[in-house]
Amino acid sequence: MKKIGFILGLLNTLAIAAVLGLFVYTKLIFKRPAITESKERAKIVKKAEAPLVVDRTKTIMVPLDAVTVNLDAFTGADGKPKTHMVSMNLSLEVVDEKAKEKVEAAKPAILDRIIQNLGKRTFQELNQVQGRYVFKSQVIDEANEYLKSPAVVEVFMTDFMLQ
Repeated sequence: MKKIGFILGLLNTLAIAAVLGLFVYTKLIFKRPAITESKERAKIVKKAEAPLVVDRTKTIMVPLDAVTVNLDAFTGADGKPKTHMVSMNLSLEVVDEKAKEKVEAAKPAILDRIIQNLGKRTFQELNQVQGRYVFKSQVIDEANEYLKSPAVVEVFMTDFMLQ
């Protein structure tokens, strides 16, 4: 019985020492690198300087399903909330056959991200060229992020209708 008490005491002491050691390391010794605006800007510039080089003669179009989404409601001049919707067909231009297969397999997830992105938009945003351009660039970024490769080159919107 004395040995069990001794072993349990030793194990408790080791556990406490490990927790204290972890605390000392994380709070006092380890210093996380500071996140500064200049470092983040440098990352963005580096990413922009290495653009995706694509042979546009070999790209493939992948049509997605038609999408109809309710947009964020806003209050009109009369003080009553007004709801709008957008309907469109989307096609993704991808770099090659392998990327097409990835997009085909991930269509539901990519469409879900597109619908979520559209749901956050307002009628005023999508009624302007700049707003549609921002939306298209975000769709490209989200699709490439989901696919974990720069596979999507461009997004084409057809039958675009705001109501």
